[in-house]
Amino acid sequence: MKLRDDVLDWLLEEDNPPVRYLTLTRLLDRPQRSREVVRAKAHLMEYEVTREILRHGDEFWPGEEWPRSYQKYRGRFWQLIFLGHFLADGRDPGIAEGVQKILEARNWIMKIGGQCLTSNVLGAMYKLGYRDEPLVRDGMEDLAEGIVRDQGLNCDVMNESLLVQCYMAQPKLLLCFAQIPPSERSPSVQSAIAILVKRLVENEVFIYVPGNKDDWLTVLATKPKKEDLPRGELVKDWVLEHKAEYLAEHGPGERHVKAGWAKFGFPLHYNSDALEAMYALAQVDTPMSPRLEAPLQLIRDKMTPEGKWKMESSLNGKMWVNVEKKGKPSKWVTFFALSTLRHFEA
Repeated sequence: MKLRDDVLDWLLEEDNPPVRYLTLTRLLDRPQRSREVVRAKAHLMEYEVTREILRHGDEFWPGEEWPRSYQKYRGRFWQLIFLGHFLADGRDPGIAEGVQKILEARNWIMKIGGQCLTSNVLGAMYKLGYRDEPLVRDGMEDLAEGIVRDQGLNCDVMNESLLVQCYMAQPKLLLCFAQIPPSERSPSVQSAIAILVKRLVENEVFIYVPGNKDDWLTVLATKPKKEDLPRGELVKDWVLEHKAEYLAEHGPGERHVKAGWAKFGFPLHYNSDALEAMYALAQVDTPMSPRLEAPLQLIRDKMTPEGKWKMESSLNGKMWVNVEKKGKPSKWVTFFALSTLRHFEA
């Protein structure tokens, strides 16, 4: 696809150093040693969003308790994830001490359930320069082995869903594994990537909601309370038994579009959207296929006459600092859209 000069000039403006750096390296293919890229990289920590997050460091780095660490979207885990998104320097004193606290705590490493958090933190560790930490290397491998073992993303949260496995976090895991250069990916990581790609593509990325969801929720509304069950029986077992019976009789129903995934935003939380999923597929070099035409057309349709994309969903008001303006053209969303289209339309 042809990149518009006026849009490139906009993305290269110096008010957003991370997007400028990504545009130079991912859209214009400038080598890392070029003067432009070296200069852009030197200014990454000047991004006002990064600086504002770090101004609040005394409010999220201290403490050890879980609720404080995970607090949406102001806890330490989320700041690590956001700083990774913004390509911050993980060796900066305002970040390095917090990274070490997170590495020592280890309470974000989850092998069954919670893989969305684990993959987000691992991906951030790679971006922040901690790829050689044993916990990070081993965490990547454990994450991949779990995907291969379960042939997908196993999470107890899905017990009450007609979806057999978690779907919304799959792009997060792909983006995490994409941080590993292809030549360094273990057999487990390669297999995990193949499984996640297959799951996303077979559902056309954002067309995965079970058609019988509402009917099943009516059944689920009759779920008994723990005290109403005979001794030794669990509510979880009741749910799984009735879910199996429902699927055997009715099936999941025809797949529907996940409405939330049709709205683009950045940064996102544990959930994804169609653009992030397509960008993740591009990052692991997924080839074009007919099943990717629907999400690709969704991306095309959202381009404004000026060749930009708007921020449709946002965490503004929930983070320590706002990122761009909801409803306005977004440099972040535009970069991801152009990068994705460039890959699949090539």
